[in-house]
Amino acid sequence: MTDATACSVLSVHEPLAGSAPHARGWFILEHPGPYGRVATDALGDVAERLRDHCRDAGITVLLARRPRENGRRAWLAVGRHMVEWDDLDPAAYLHVDLEAVAGGDVPVGAVSTTRPRLFICTNGKRDACCAQFGRPLAESLMRDDDDVMECSHIGGHRMAPTALLLPVGSVHGRLTPDSARLVLALARAGQLHRPSLRGLSYLSAPEQVADIAVRDRAGIDTVQRLAVTSAGSESLDQYDVTTPDDRRWRVTLGRREGLERPESCGKEPLTPAWWTVERVEAV
Repeated sequence: MTDATACSVLSVHEPLAGSAPHARGWFILEHPGPYGRVATDALGDVAERLRDHCRDAGITVLLARRPRENGRRAWLAVGRHMVEWDDLDPAAYLHVDLEAVAGGDVPVGAVSTTRPRLFICTNGKRDACCAQFGRPLAESLMRDDDDVMECSHIGGHRMAPTALLLPVGSVHGRLTPDSARLVLALARAGQLHRPSLRGLSYLSAPEQVADIAVRDRAGIDTVQRLAVTSAGSESLDQYDVTTPDDRRWRVTLGRREGLERPESCGKEPLTPAWWTVERVEAV
């Protein structure tokens, strides 16, 4: 693959907003790999049952690692809570009460944490862009920041290099070493890096676009959640967005089609479509 045929290069004119994968939460397991196309298969016999266990709760499972480390740490971020294990036996994966964590409970052996961590997708078996662009970025940041790990497929490799920031659940794209470091630095101060923001993963694609539109219009950088609710009809896509200080905005969305390009490297071309912001009004 050349840079000119990389799906992330062919998609560079497409907006980041609304491209984050939708997940209620994330279960990140430290594992040295190697990672195949379905990375969690590396977990062996427990893999399929774990995927089913988490899928039923709307939670996505990723594997993560750092060079020359072979730990068994784990992170579960769901709802407004994240817990961390220093050493989680794979046999215990299926016994984690996902709903209890969503409600604020801390499982035995885990600790509650708000420490920001950045997981950069490098899974080349899933898409070549993640390896070609994501791995150099991950290697650069992991040299001097313990809160950065490389991980298996997040989703949206056409936005590579792409990364997941926990516990907030924001997904970022087209990162550079400088912007990725800024993502973490701002997170440690309780803020989001809006220029690289693909969306908050607990929101659907149109909700992500509405959320980002209001953050941009009102200059809101806080990681605090905005309330996003549908205000539209079958013929009109509108969302009401309420900020932490109780200001309310109505966002009207449209749809736009782009030029044909592959969804993933090596795949057949398709016609992409994305949400656009037509109006943002204070109400």
